[in-house]
Amino acid sequence: MASASELRAQIEEVDRDLENLRRTAADVRSDVGEEEDPADRGALIQQADELDGQVQDLLARREDLLRQLED
Repeated sequence: MASASELRAQIEEVDRDLENLRRTAADVRSDVGEEEDPADRGALIQQADELDGQVQDLLARREDLLRQLED
């Protein structure tokens, strides 16, 4: 089992990753409105959705780490 300091470091890393992924997803979504080609627009929407899925995975990881830290 990881120490409390290791868990806190992992939580900080997840928080940084979350911030970056959210920013990237927002950037991709803002590009959707500027894209004229429907296929390209669809690809951007799919990419943003995939990034949102990664955000959800990281949120679950963060919750797991917080539970471990509380134990």
